Amino acid sequence: MSDRCEIRRCRSESAITYLDHSVCNRHWNQLTAEDAPSDALRIALGIETAVHAATEDRTMEPEKSIKKTKGTPKAKAAKEPKAKKDKAARPELVVFAFRLSEADRKRIHDAAGAGHATRFVLSAALAAASGDSKAFEALVAQAKTNQK
Repeated sequence: MSDRCEIRRCRSESAITYLDHSVCNRHWNQLTAEDAPSDALRIALGIETAVHAATEDRTMEPEKSIKKTKGTPKAKAAKEPKAKKDKAARPELVVFAFRLSEADRKRIHDAAGAGHATRFVLSAALAAASGDSKAFEALVAQAKTNQK
């Protein structure tokens, strides 16, 4: 028997002996609380939980019903692995960020419509950068219809 708690990674001093295992107060209270699983302390100590010791005082808990199957289980056919699809090479993406006021952010969200602010700002920036006035004018028209 040890003078330290036998719960993994615990270095606290032992206060209680449970089935010849030393446990500190903190782990005892935690693992035997009302809301803790019934075998939590046994599992933490590495004690086999299938057989209950006769010296352990346990409250009677209703056993969960086990669904019985009729006959012997059928053998499942082995599944063949699915062929992986060839993915097209994607360009490496980078992040482009900028700061703006809360009012400007709200104006962008209102102009873009629900959930499309990032796509709206990206389209506007690329249209302006490439000099595509038609795309830029289409975004302005979209903003006008979304703000009404």
